[in-house]
Amino acid sequence: MAEKHVNPNEYLDIPKWVSEDYFLPILEQDVSGFQKIISFTPIAATAPGDNYTSIMIRVHIDILLKDGNEQKISYILKTQLDASKGGAFISQMGFFAKEKEMYKDHIPQFVRLYKEAGVDIELAPKCVHLAETPESITLVFEDLSRQNFRNVDRLKGFDMAHMRCVLRKLAELHAASVVNRLLIGPYDSKFYESFFNEKNREMFSKIREQREPQLKKAMLEWGLPDVDIYLKKHPTSSEYFDAGLNISKVDESEFNVLNHGDCWSNNIMFNYKENGEIDRTIFVDLQVAKWSSPAQDLWYMITTSASLDIKVKEFDHFIRIYHDRLTECLKLLKYSKPIPSLRDIQMQMLKHGFWGPFTANGVMVVVLFPSDKDSNMDMIMGAGPEADALREKSFKNPYYADAMRQLLPFFDNKGLLDL
Repeated sequence: MAEKHVNPNEYLDIPKWVSEDYFLPILEQDVSGFQKIISFTPIAATAPGDNYTSIMIRVHIDILLKDGNEQKISYILKTQLDASKGGAFISQMGFFAKEKEMYKDHIPQFVRLYKEAGVDIELAPKCVHLAETPESITLVFEDLSRQNFRNVDRLKGFDMAHMRCVLRKLAELHAASVVNRLLIGPYDSKFYESFFNEKNREMFSKIREQREPQLKKAMLEWGLPDVDIYLKKHPTSSEYFDAGLNISKVDESEFNVLNHGDCWSNNIMFNYKENGEIDRTIFVDLQVAKWSSPAQDLWYMITTSASLDIKVKEFDHFIRIYHDRLTECLKLLKYSKPIPSLRDIQMQMLKHGFWGPFTANGVMVVVLFPSDKDSNMDMIMGAGPEADALREKSFKNPYYADAMRQLLPFFDNKGLLDL
């Protein structure tokens, strides 16, 4: 019986070059005994609002093997947006160049380090194809859904069991990146660059300024006690960008890691045992990796993806879970420098704490925005009445309002809003 493939985004224009001819050499290399393609069905891999920085396509292929058997296989193809649809911004950020290097070099090396220490640890899906042209970079991955991996509902966020798995996986990634740097020297300069650099100031300021009226209007409707305090402390575009520059600087005297950089619920997948317990945890989307304090990933992930009932309540507990596993992994990998204490990590969380407000005011807006056919990079960054209306809708979204009612007092009590 033929599989029924449900397309989660009928509005996605699939590039014509995503074809049988493109996948033939991939199949010949990846599938032992491959003979020919029987059927080829490309569909969207994500729903509107689940991904903003790339074109994600799930390719279902029925193939015939040389022994006469048929096999169903699928891949995830990831390629750059058209320049006219937000792709120019993504190219300027260098996202795909980073991801290509992560999958080609660094993730395989991190896995080898653990293997040599006697432990099998997986961090990311298998990448079966990398291609680069002057116009774009394309990656093709194994389809984790074939192994029953899935995402948690981003609107509900991670409960404590999922948070524990993600924090431990982050520690495994970070520990390997630190030990690897001692072996290979500093990572490429691209991994020291962030969103915040002077060449992006004008672009970021423009984006901030066109969204401010809708955000401030929404804040007045959140039911937030003492809202005037938060409006008064709300940074100008210039103050916001300067604070971003500050947290993006690398202090080599402190403990740094190669951060995932975009660690939120849709970029982490899980599969489960028959009794419902989490079995395996894996990262996807490594486009924003950056050498910096681990506070970046920790603030980003907790802010965007911990469920509302534990986001603030269990904050310090989250840092302990991470630190415990980080210590285990650094010892396992025979890290030759002093291992940071829990206090060291907590002090970094405060020192680099603007990652909290930055994440809450930025990416968390789209993380908590229910699926909408108009949710795309072009519209989020666009100008005009339609873009303004979408932004206002995203700021007034009850999921976002509920989170900000918790987070703004939490940030303020830590002094993180006093720029």
